[in-house]
Amino acid sequence: MVSRIKENRLYEYISIEHLGVVNDGKEDTTSEAVKQWAGSLENYTLKESKGKTELLVDMDINDDYKEMFEGMWPKALQKLKEVAEKK
Repeated sequence: MVSRIKENRLYEYISIEHLGVVNDGKEDTTSEAVKQWAGSLENYTLKESKGKTELLVDMDINDDYKEMFEGMWPKALQKLKEVAEKK
């Protein structure tokens, strides 16, 4: 992925803007395939409630990738939870 941090409020919010992909070591930000989703955002909001942190995830998802993300996100969020709760 070729992405940039669009906004970062430490410990509160981060927004990642996706701009393209890397294929064979070269950045692609202009192909027709990339143009279909370039500019999409992946946003993470952290909220504290009763001594616990809640993570809210908001993503722009092209319908072509919806099933893939539905399979990946539960695993990724579980791993993040495990890492965050390590003492």
